[in-house]
Amino acid sequence: MKCWRVYMRRNFMRYLDGELDALSEKRMENHLMDCGWCRSRLARLREGQRLARQIPSLRPVRDRWDEIQAAVESGQSPSEAQESHRPRVLRPGAAIAITAAAFLVALLGMIASKDSSVGGGGASFDTSMFQSVEIADIPSNTSPHVVTEGYVSELRLDPDGDMTFRLVEDINRPDPFIVCEIIKSISLPPPAIGSRVRVYGVSRFDGQPDRQWHEVHPVLNIEVVRR
Repeated sequence: MKCWRVYMRRNFMRYLDGELDALSEKRMENHLMDCGWCRSRLARLREGQRLARQIPSLRPVRDRWDEIQAAVESGQSPSEAQESHRPRVLRPGAAIAITAAAFLVALLGMIASKDSSVGGGGASFDTSMFQSVEIADIPSNTSPHVVTEGYVSELRLDPDGDMTFRLVEDINRPDPFIVCEIIKSISLPPPAIGSRVRVYGVSRFDGQPDRQWHEVHPVLNIEVVRR
């Protein structure tokens, strides 16, 4: 069902760019935990933003201002000067490349939207959108969607109905770890403590003073590797 909280939608890009104040950011995250429609829309924006950063910047081969200034100083008419620096029409190949890039961004955005709405895995869950990251390497990760593997060291039920568990590389060592959160609106069975699982979800950092840890929040899918 579509979300009608326009204020939230207007602040999606500010949230992604880290421009919201602490209170507004907390309100946004609380809303996203309960609103699947907004999570889906935010996932599309995040994926489009990531792809846009990967598109190489194009610069003009040379600056034509010196030619324009010389033409004006030589007495060339304004219409002739304007004609000399009028932008050229894109060649067919360049136009096709730009159109293809725009289509790719839109297509992957729709795929991201579909994936973000999947809660219980199954045949429709597309794992190709997730970047594999080791638990120890999560601080240097830049991918919004990650898959990581480890042992479940503890599990707790939060007052709001969400479930949180810690994922560690070695069941006998508390560090390094990642905090994984299964939100109530995404129905996933909790993993057993001590089991080794593969976790798919959204990577983020919780910078609150009493936390300062990396998270997979929300968890979108869990696969048991071995017990």
